[in-house]
Amino acid sequence: MRRRDVLRATAAAAALPFASTTVSATASQQSAFEPLGVLDLGGTKEVVVDDAGETAYVATTDGIATVDVSDPANPEQLAGVAPLLDDHENGPMRMVYDVKLEEDTLIAVGPANPTQTETVQGVVVFDVSNPANPVQTGFHETEFPIHNAYLQDGVAYLTANDGAKNPAVFVDVSGDTIEEVGRWSNVDHDERWQEVYAGLRACHDLYVHGDTLYIAYWDAGTWLVDVSDPANPEYVNHFGHYSVEDLQDMPTSEAGAESLSIPGNSHYIAVNDDASVLASGAEAWDVDTDDSDPGQGGIDLWDVSDPQNPEKLSFIAPPPTPDGTRQGTWTTSHNFEFHGERLYTSWYQGGVKIHDVSDPANPEELAWWRRPEEARFWTAQYATDEAFVAGNMGGQTYDGGVYTFPNRAGEQPDPPTLETTTVPTSTATETAAPTETETATPTAAETTTDESGGGVPGFGAFAALAGVSAAALAAWRRDDDA
Repeated sequence: MRRRDVLRATAAAAALPFASTTVSATASQQSAFEPLGVLDLGGTKEVVVDDAGETAYVATTDGIATVDVSDPANPEQLAGVAPLLDDHENGPMRMVYDVKLEEDTLIAVGPANPTQTETVQGVVVFDVSNPANPVQTGFHETEFPIHNAYLQDGVAYLTANDGAKNPAVFVDVSGDTIEEVGRWSNVDHDERWQEVYAGLRACHDLYVHGDTLYIAYWDAGTWLVDVSDPANPEYVNHFGHYSVEDLQDMPTSEAGAESLSIPGNSHYIAVNDDASVLASGAEAWDVDTDDSDPGQGGIDLWDVSDPQNPEKLSFIAPPPTPDGTRQGTWTTSHNFEFHGERLYTSWYQGGVKIHDVSDPANPEELAWWRRPEEARFWTAQYATDEAFVAGNMGGQTYDGGVYTFPNRAGEQPDPPTLETTTVPTSTATETAAPTETETATPTAAETTTDESGGGVPGFGAFAALAGVSAAALAAWRRDDDA
């Protein structure tokens, strides 16, 4: 019996319904670059793929799903677990935007952003040794929302934006007892960061390679921390567009616009196989519309072979857009992955790309696919030498889902223009029990709700401040007149 048949038999009627659209071609047979297969899956956000390239694990906003991608032309849902923690006093968990996988352990975290109503927050742990039957094995509750996470050596690394130190928090999920084992903040390293407006130093994302934790600290840049002993993390180095002095001197009246503007923040980071090259992506828009450049955030490639002397090598520009504002067509960088000498990237409505980064000083675009009226891509992940997987977060007029693409160079036939599309948005104050809440604007009180799973994606540096009390917000602000 084939692996797919075994998984189907195990899942039986427990698997959630799914819809699948396939393209009857293999990577070797296709002459044009286009999707191999598409699985409609509402609420799709982050997607990660196992080492065998056979199963994709999906954060579905209300829970998780597993998808068989062993035949890239026919992706099939194996199982779904949602809602998460429905029996918890403050459940269910909402805004499940991130999942991470290590061998047979999967973690799901949430809520991605702060909420104005009390809701359960934390890390849910699953045994996925049988992807068709994920089994929850533990839960660790936190006092902070979790936008992103990483999992290595049984330790879950969590973003913990509390508006004060905005630390990275380390939780051991490997045993029967799940417990916090350490935390680290740039404020602990240099107390001057405490004087920087909290939204400019949001702990947005994390990546771990070997003994090094890489933290995307928004406008505060990219930080490297030695976590060979997670209980005693040690500072290594940091770099980015701004110094602490630059951000200390920035009036809070300007901070909101600056946090979202190009040249951009440290939104997502990853390193290549030997950690000699680091990619730092910015999620940023054209805030200064008086200039002639409507560009959005791209990806910087850095030589970090000597972590004490990082050197910027090149810049991967985002797809062009005629309207680079947050109300226009989003082509800013989102999540990505290195594998070997290739970099797989996602650009929201700008689609997905493959770059050859064998010479990181001169990255070469190999393939680009976009369909802005059909897909807004959250991530792109290597699966096998024949295929890669991408997550479409959907919109107000189309469903989210999982796409598979040929892992090769190619050209999209009759590519559409990006000029006529706009990002679907929705603004509302959170009610007592919405299905999803996302922060859309850089204010302390306004959030957005979109029950369809659409709405404005992303985090924004000021999402960490949403829903907090006025007194707490005032305590976090730097006094400009001091």
